Parts: sequence; C-alpha cells; structure tokens
Amino acid sequence: MKDMSAKQLVTLFKEAIKIPQSESLGGSAESFKSYYKMIRQFAAMADVYQYLIPEEYDALSILELAGFISDLKIEELQKVAGSLPFILDEVSLQNDKATSCSEAAPDPLWGPVIAMLSKNLPDETDLTISSQDNQVFDAAADLLSKYPEVSVLRNLDKWLTSCPEKYKNAMLLVSKLALSKIYIKQTDHPLHVSLVFAMYNEHNRIQPKRDNNPNGEDFVRRKMEQMEWLLKDSHLSFNMILVDDGCPKQSGKKAQEIIEAEGYENAEVLYLEDGIRRQSVVIRGLESVDDSRKGGSVQYGMWKALEDYSENDRPHMIVYTDADMAAPVNEIGLLLEKQDDKTMVTIASRYDPGSICRGPWGRNGKVRGLTEFDRRMVGLRGLIFSQLFPQIGKITDTQCGLKAFNAKLLRQILLKTEVRTFSFDIELLLLATSVGTAIASAPIYWHDSIAESSFWGNDNNT
Repeated sequence: MKDMSAKQLVTLFKEAIKIPQSESLGGSAESFKSYYKMIRQFAAMADVYQYLIPEEYDALSILELAGFISDLKIEELQKVAGSLPFILDEVSLQNDKATSCSEAAPDPLWGPVIAMLSKNLPDETDLTISSQDNQVFDAAADLLSKYPEVSVLRNLDKWLTSCPEKYKNAMLLVSKLALSKIYIKQTDHPLHVSLVFAMYNEHNRIQPKRDNNPNGEDFVRRKMEQMEWLLKDSHLSFNMILVDDGCPKQSGKKAQEIIEAEGYENAEVLYLEDGIRRQSVVIRGLESVDDSRKGGSVQYGMWKALEDYSENDRPHMIVYTDADMAAPVNEIGLLLEKQDDKTMVTIASRYDPGSICRGPWGRNGKVRGLTEFDRRMVGLRGLIFSQLFPQIGKITDTQCGLKAFNAKLLRQILLKTEVRTFSFDIELLLLATSVGTAIASAPIYWHDSIAESSFWGNDNNT
C-alpha cells in the first residue's frame, strides 16, 4: 500500500486484531518472541527520540503508532501478522519483486564462464569448512581477470541473482566478492578500515571444526584472511577489534590466544567489563556486562577505533559485523563503494533485489530467502520501521550484521548513544540522519549460521 500514514496503519492493525486467525504462521515461539521484542524496542525508541522527528512528518501519528505497538500483546501481534496480507494491498519483501529469471544470458560467454568456474566450487556451502574460502577466493580472482570492468561485473551479478536457484551458492558469493574487490581496487587514496565485532558464548564457533566441536567456524582466522584477500594490492589498511561482551565461557581469552599464536599485529581483544570499570564515556549508564546485550560492546569497540586512528592522515571507516561467518567481511567493498561526503552510512541487506539470503533450512540453502513465517515477519517489521522512522527511509533489512560508518560521522554521534541492547544500530541510524547524512543499502550474499545462533536462540548471544 503506497503513501500510507502511521495513523492509517494503526487503524489497519486494529482491524486485523478483530479477524479470527484461521491458520498458524509457523515459526518457533522463540523466533516470534524475538520479533515481538524487536518491534516493541522500535516503538520505545521512537518515543525516546520523538524530538528528532522532522517537521515535515506527522509526529502525533507516529507517536500514536509507537504507543499502540508498545501496548500490543504478543497474541495480538500474531493476529496482525497473520491477517496483514488480507488487509493491505500487499505486504512483501522487495526481494519477491526481483527481476524474473532470464532464460538467456545477455552475453553468450557468461554461461560457459560460470559453468567452468563452478566446477571447482563446492556443491554445498558449509560455514564450518574453512577450506571452502580459498576455493571461493580463487574463483573470484579468476572472474575478475576475465571481466576487469565494473559495468560488466555488475550486469553479470544482476543476471546471476535474478535466478539464483540455477547456480551454486558458492558461485553467487564469488560474484559478490569479485564486485567487492574491484570496488576496492578503484579506491585510489589511502583509507583505513576498522572491523569491530562483539563476542558472547562464541567459545565453540571461534575454534576450528572438530569431531567434538561440530559448529566450529574458526572465525578469527577466517575474517582476517578475508580482509587480507580483499585489501591485498590496494591503498587500504585495516585492523580488527574483538570485544568480549562479558562472555562466561571466556570467548575473549580464546580470541587472544589465537591472535598471539598467529602473530596478528593488527588485531586486539577488548573486554566490556574493563570499559565499565574505567567508566568509559561511550558506555555511560552500564553498571554491568549484563546490561549490554551486544550494543555496549560494539560501541566500546567503535570508540577504541576512533581513539586509535585519526582521520587527519587518511579517511577512516568503521565497520561492525557479527562474530559468525554468515556475512563474509570481504563483501565490505560493496558497502564502501556507496559512500561519499553526503552518504556516510551503508547497511548491508539480505532482502533487497540483488541480495542472496540463505537461511537455516539446509547447508545449501535449499529454500531461497526466508520461510513464509519469516518473510511475513520481516515484511511487517520493515513496514513498522518505515512508519516509526520515516526520516531514515524505507529500509528492508534493519538488523543485518554488517554496517559501515564514516569515522567523521561517528565522532559526531557515538557519544550521544543511550541504547546498549541489540537495537543499538537503529539508534545509530536515527542519530546519523539527525546530522544530515544519507543512508545507503547494499545487497549482499548472506548464509545464516544457525548453529548456536543468537537470533534463533538465546538473545544474549551475539
């Protein structure tokens, strides 16, 4: 439904609650609870930051929607989600409107090239098998050597992602990485990238896969290798900041052991507990690590990056991601390419046209995108978000764990933050728009790391 107001949305939701729910949406109780908590946090944030609503928007209607969402019972949200498609003209993700599958390639050579490269790629993608990374790196390098022009790689990627079920997941990732690397190669000036991520209960995924550790992803070494591959022979440098979010299983200690064993001079481990004890200004209000829930750790890591690197010598980008291997960090060229003096924030998207989202329904992502339950809930989440925060714009994927910020922007807004929970990134986006920057979105390849995942299980994990 186009040009809907927040007031109209409240009316529609009230009507939806009255409609008997005829069938189950599916999805686990924990998953629905996570969406419910997230949407309610959106509403709470809209109320706290009502002073940032621009004059051209109807603040009273936005606050009415925020109040309605805050009072909504979980059973009522289930009815809204179940009835929404029957009330609205359409509630769908943009990815459902992607270009239909092309029967013939625009360039007749693309098909044979893709077929040749695919022969050396794994049939099934498994995030716990680190050797697959080198296969993907080699194929991306070969693709770049065959098509060294940005325009050609862009068109090729559009062709592949318009009909992804025809290709191996690894090939779809290869296309994204080739684009990412060519964008980095085009950067003709020095630039430093700080990669920040939080760790909580990552004591298994941080280690390599073994018989007694089937979910191991070895993410410290692999993220380092991904960044080194991406930035090799470029003007860019990077460092990595890992923040222990009060992990009871000593994720920080295990990360430090890996860093020392490998001799990584551009990686360090921070402990949120230390920041709280020192009363770091960027995490004011935190009395213990139990109050953080990821946000405090990421903010603490970002602040350390700002302290250590000055923009006076070279531009500085700060990227935060998740600890797992779901979003390969060597895709960040896709994010950095969209930034300029007017656009100082880029968020990765799993759902926009051109993106590839592989969910936890089989190692090769047999189901494209999301289950019907998650498609419905992500669509509802995006609809509510766009009405509560119209100044940010229509963002399909608010929670993707890969976002890039220009350090100049972070210096203006980071100390203004107050939210330390998993919705901290929404607050950052709000504060960013309040100082006049635009926000861009970049479609990426995403393969969910379901094992021991925070979203599908305990929301304390990060």
